[in-house]
Amino acid sequence: MRKSHRVGRGIAPLIAGAALAALPPAGALAQSASSDLAGNDFIAKAKAGFTLRSSTFVRTQFNEVGPAAEAWGLGGWLWGETGEIGNLFSLGGSYYFVGALYGPKDSGNTSLLEPDQSGYGVLGEAWARLRFGDHSLIAGRQALAHGWSLDGIYRTANRFDGAFIGKRDIRGMNPLNFESANVAGRFADDTVRYYGGYAWQMRKLNGTVFESLASGASLPGDSDGMVYGGAQWKINKDMMLQGGYHSVQNELDIAWGDFDYVHRLGDNRYLRFDSQYIHQSSTGKAYLGNFSTYNAALYAEARWWPWFIPYGAIGMNGDGEELRAPYSIGPSYLVQRIGENAKAGERTWILGSTFDFSSLGAPGLSFDLNYGSRTGRHLAGDSSKPLADWTEWATDLVYVFPKETGWLATSRLRLRLAYAWQKGDNYSSGVTTWLDQKQTDARIDLQIPFRFL
Repeated sequence: MRKSHRVGRGIAPLIAGAALAALPPAGALAQSASSDLAGNDFIAKAKAGFTLRSSTFVRTQFNEVGPAAEAWGLGGWLWGETGEIGNLFSLGGSYYFVGALYGPKDSGNTSLLEPDQSGYGVLGEAWARLRFGDHSLIAGRQALAHGWSLDGIYRTANRFDGAFIGKRDIRGMNPLNFESANVAGRFADDTVRYYGGYAWQMRKLNGTVFESLASGASLPGDSDGMVYGGAQWKINKDMMLQGGYHSVQNELDIAWGDFDYVHRLGDNRYLRFDSQYIHQSSTGKAYLGNFSTYNAALYAEARWWPWFIPYGAIGMNGDGEELRAPYSIGPSYLVQRIGENAKAGERTWILGSTFDFSSLGAPGLSFDLNYGSRTGRHLAGDSSKPLADWTEWATDLVYVFPKETGWLATSRLRLRLAYAWQKGDNYSSGVTTWLDQKQTDARIDLQIPFRFL
């Protein structure tokens, strides 16, 4: 009986999604309405679609001690957005759903399926928007995105979120969602953009309910919400300055700044340099403890040949605490597949290259390989309690279907593989022992967008 119940829970979201996808498109409904209704922008300019996504995730425990975290899901999200009433008001939303194709019950956390490895469905987005020219106010359930980059650069992966609140769409079937009120806009011929707002609840990557920003991020204590804001300024086509501030009640404050510069060499060739500073500290009831820390990083990227884009990053983290980014992937360049945020005292360097095969006759195909080293790590505020050094190889093979592939155009297939090693003295449970252990991470995801109207 238990097995059949789990299968039902895994298939039900797929059936619900298929039923919604089979409904007549809004365009057909508008055609059957009266001519004055069809002329109403609220209906006539409505947009809707479905993004199909399938993801697998397998991560072994270090030295294969304990169960692996593994799952395979199929689903995606149905989305819709009305046109505007009076160039002012519109509505939108998205229904996210996942069916469990594979998910052993003894698996660790994968963020693909529910904790019991079943599928789910949830209304992740339901919002209303007021737009005043280039400025807008959106309130409700949202998937927030504030990323913006200089034109003509290749690597923008660490800018997808562009803030410490965002989608964190890295390995799950669906992104993070927030119940929030968000303002955003642009001015000065779109050389300056801003955003800000207040978020009071969130949905986890694999969650079906909206909860506080403490429990939703698996942090201790309670938090009624986050006040946040940021700005981005393209000083000219080669220089960009951006930063932001986030204050999560009873948890932590985050302030950060970033300067990006590109030296153009002509014919899409360039040299790029970036510097970044992040400060975090405890706030309110300090459920995370009383701490203050920083992270400073430098990044460089080059494109001398069209197919070869080498890059590197170095960074150092303060002794006070590890760097945290529980509400997005964050804007940091020091992120790999397994190793994400720096531990207290960490010194990080990452070297890698992306190989773009489009210029070699294979449009849409690229391969990325990087190596990272993380040393000097220890428990927060106490360098006498070391953490083992961390090294990691990480790869990405990505194929974005070109326009010549018809209905598959802009679809994406991505294969990821990473190996991580921990080696050195490691403090845990009151004793320091020597560690020498490894871990493997493998992911495959396919995303296909469809438009109904």
